Amino acid sequence: MSDAEVDRRFRAAWELARSEWAAADPARCAAQAGSGLSPDGVSVPFFGRPHLVTHPGGDVSAGGAPAHVAVSILLLHYLLHADGTPPAGEWLAFRELPDGMFYAPSFAQRAEAPPAQAFGAGSGSGDGLEAFRGAATAAGGLPLDLADAAFAFQVLPRIALAVLVWDGDDEFPAQASVVFDAAAGHYLPAEDLAGLGELLARRLTSGVS
Repeated sequence: MSDAEVDRRFRAAWELARSEWAAADPARCAAQAGSGLSPDGVSVPFFGRPHLVTHPGGDVSAGGAPAHVAVSILLLHYLLHADGTPPAGEWLAFRELPDGMFYAPSFAQRAEAPPAQAFGAGSGSGDGLEAFRGAATAAGGLPLDLADAAFAFQVLPRIALAVLVWDGDDEFPAQASVVFDAAAGHYLPAEDLAGLGELLARRLTSGVS
């Protein structure tokens, strides 16, 4: 990845993550992250697509193409933070995660407001809930019996997120909530989990006018 491709905002975090990864045991990290190990590196499914993380270099690619630096940092952090904790099978709001309160206002604006606006009543997308169901299914979501409509997404091997949408009416505005398996804090810090929620919201709302 050339210097021109590395956004200045990410440079310090990217270089630190690569340095920590170079000193890490890839076999141990892969096992604790639920990922595959090969002579080429560690394979991490991200939103269902395999991403290869080389060791010790820390280069990240998908289908032979370099990943965006933000994705590279996130996957390196995932491998470095993973401690093997099994999924809890319990959903937590972002603010309930370790250090989640600090990022909660931004998370609400960037990850939860967009689905509410795109899929709630009066969104302009016709039947908003049906549009949400279609977008969520296309993104690999599995339906949940929560809210007016809800889907779970296995974003990383051991991090699951769910998006819940309440349609709203003349009295109450539409709402959306992005929740996390309670074990998510064992795999990524709050800032990276916030980024995951925002990425998921973008995937669901892209193409929705």
